[in-house]
Parts: sequence; C-alpha cells; structure tokens
Amino acid sequence: MNLDQLVAGEITLLLAESGLSVDVVTIINSWLDYNTGEKGRFAFAQLTLAICDSVGGVLEVALKGAIAMELYALAADILDDIQDQDNHDLPWRKVPSAQAINLATCILVLSYTALSRLLEHSQFENVSNVLNQMGLQACDGQFQEFTNDSKESITLEEYFSTIMKKSGGLTAGACKIGAILGGTHQTFINQLEHFGMNLGVMNQIKNDFADFLNIDTKNDFARGRKTLPFVYLLNVLDEEDVETFKALSSMANKGLDMFGLQERDQLSKIVMNEGTTHYCCVMYELYKQRAIAALDNIPFINNRKEKLMKFVE
Repeated sequence: MNLDQLVAGEITLLLAESGLSVDVVTIINSWLDYNTGEKGRFAFAQLTLAICDSVGGVLEVALKGAIAMELYALAADILDDIQDQDNHDLPWRKVPSAQAINLATCILVLSYTALSRLLEHSQFENVSNVLNQMGLQACDGQFQEFTNDSKESITLEEYFSTIMKKSGGLTAGACKIGAILGGTHQTFINQLEHFGMNLGVMNQIKNDFADFLNIDTKNDFARGRKTLPFVYLLNVLDEEDVETFKALSSMANKGLDMFGLQERDQLSKIVMNEGTTHYCCVMYELYKQRAIAALDNIPFINNRKEKLMKFVE
C-alpha cells in the first residue's frame, strides 16, 4: 500500500466513525479529492509522512498527525478563499459562504479528532501545540494581509512577514509535526521546521507570480492584492508610474470589458521594464536554496534526503 492509499484509508475510517451524515461525508471527500495541487493528492499529509520517514520514524505512528495536518490545511484553504473572495472555480466557492464556513469548521474539528487518536499523550500534547500556534499565526497573518491590502503601499519586509505566518507557517507546521512524530531530537525538529518555512515561502512566491498576470481567472491584480509582484512594483516605480499602475489595477477591478488589449499591453510593459520577473525568480531561488541548506545540515541516512528534495523541485 502506497502513502496515498494509506492516507485515503485512514480518512475513510475517520469519516465513517465521525457520525456525520452521508451528505456531509460525500462533500468532504469530494473537496479532498479536488484539493490536489502540483505535488499531488494529500500534499500536506504526504509531506508530514515524508518528514517522519526521513528521520527514521514509523509511518503508522505519524499517520494520525498527517491526517490532522491535511484536514487542517484544507479547512484553512476554504476559509482563506472565502475571506479573500477568490478562486471561484473551486467547489467550496460554488456553495453559499455560510455553508462553506460550516463545512470548513467541521473539517477543522475532524482534524483535532484525528489528532486525539495519537496513542502517546506527550505526542498529542506536542502536536496540538504546533497546530494551535500555527493557527494563531495564520489568523494573525490573515489579519495583517487584510490590513496590507487596505494600504496604498507596503514594504517588501511587510509582505514577507505576512506570508511567513501563513504559507510558510503552514508548511513549517507539517514538517515540525512529522519530525516530532518521527521521534527525532529537537535540533533536527528545528532544522526541518526551517526547511518547511522556506519551502512554503518559495511556493507562495511561485503562486503569486503565476496569478499576477492571469487576469482572466484570478483577481489579485484587479483587487490590488499585495502579492509579491504587486508590492515590488509599488516599491520600485517612480511616482508617476505608480499612479499609472494603480489606475490599471482599478480599471481591471471594474470588469474585464474595461481592461482591453491596450491596458494589458501597458501592464506587461511595466512588468517587463521593471524586472519584475527577474526579481520574483531571484527571490524564489533564494528561498529554495535556504530550504536545501536546511536539509544539508541534517545527517540523513540512505536516500532520505533525496525524497525530501522532491518537494523542493
């Protein structure tokens, strides 16, 4: 049985014993199936288990924590999309927000239900503390994001502070949980948490840039979201060009029929002339190398480092 089947089987068992109605179980299963990214199905559970395996832990011991992390991440994604009014093509955005919030809360409770099945009290206590701290930081980061989006401009430092609490913190949490349940010592736990933080920031930079000019399906630019390319341009453009850039964003926010070929070409030129692509690529590579460096400091045995490197590729 591969990891995907192992995780799916454990989630099926958890849902079967939850007492939830068939309708709710069906929706949660479909949302889990839909929540498949570039790294495949159950990405957070897979990362948690891979970290556990990398330090010589037992996968069956870490499975409950991996399920908790997967469900926690899904609930966070749902709530984030509702609050940001984004990703309208996803299934939880096609139902009334009140219903989606209710199901996200249910999934969050299921996360802690999975966690409560850890056999050792010390493991339960330690992993619960990780989830709680991760959640508090994510909420703080989301509040900071709301505040940032209401400002005319923010610094690059403020941007990175926000995504470290959200995307970085979520991935760091998965790595820390895997390391704790793998039974490794605190030094390695800290290094793997550092690996996860840089991995999360790296992936967020990639997503930010991919979504920035995807005006037809994403609303980051139109809503003036303070993603990395947007913040970068606000900080490097001169006063006149900043006003032009903001005007283009405002125009796109009024509807794509107001944002024609001329406006798209004008935006593309601003992006190209100011080296936006180059900057985002440099920052992506910087955090990638930091993630790799964190792994280099750990004396893995056999091919365990190579397995974790797949998450960086």
